[in-house]
Amino acid sequence: MIAEDKPGSGIAPGTPAPTSRFFLYLPIFVLLISNAIPLVGVLFWGWDTFVLLMLYWIETVVIAFWTLVRILIAGDFAKSFVGEIIGRLFMFCFFLVHSGGFMLGHFIFLWAFYAGDWSNKIHVTQDFFQIAPREFWNKMVLANGLLIPLAISFLGRGIAFVVEMAKTPLWTHLVSEGATNTKNSALVGGLYVRIVIMHLVILGGAALAQKYGALAPLVLLIVAKTIVDVALFIRIDLKGQRAV
Repeated sequence: MIAEDKPGSGIAPGTPAPTSRFFLYLPIFVLLISNAIPLVGVLFWGWDTFVLLMLYWIETVVIAFWTLVRILIAGDFAKSFVGEIIGRLFMFCFFLVHSGGFMLGHFIFLWAFYAGDWSNKIHVTQDFFQIAPREFWNKMVLANGLLIPLAISFLGRGIAFVVEMAKTPLWTHLVSEGATNTKNSALVGGLYVRIVIMHLVILGGAALAQKYGALAPLVLLIVAKTIVDVALFIRIDLKGQRAV
């Protein structure tokens, strides 16, 4: 809901209503759990640097998914109903293609520099789009238990999305007289800012782990990634939410 400008309330018109502490902190707690699981993977399940990189790469896909959903439901592109629908569909398709190409390029970079022995386990042939994705899913995602932290991460970010949508009537999201592109720039720009910052930290830690071949760099990588991930999550996904 939108907070009313009652005398003495100190709340400006159009300010989102406060969110209960439970629903504000729950997605952060879930996100912390999903970031803690890689520690178990490294210490007890035999995860190496490349497995961690693949987990974090797929997590970026999860973030991109919720960004696309936000564009469709919480976009703010026009002052008319028809214009809003067209704007959302156009931005959704554009961002889907753009982010998809970015993610593919990022994956190729990670594969070329960090795959190591994994390039022999997951064979890439001329039928790449028929064989390699299936092998990647079975030998990388399922065999290493990556679905567990990915599912928890998806849930945490989904909770944050539901909390955000519940604060404001759907019609306000669909058509707003004060429509600007600022919010949409924040949605799209926020994803790429998150990707760049987070993966600079990840790649730096991965380089140290590969060079020294010990558990310590991997643990430090997980800790650094968790701190950056939670900080960006609060700044971008929970931006403007106030607890009561």
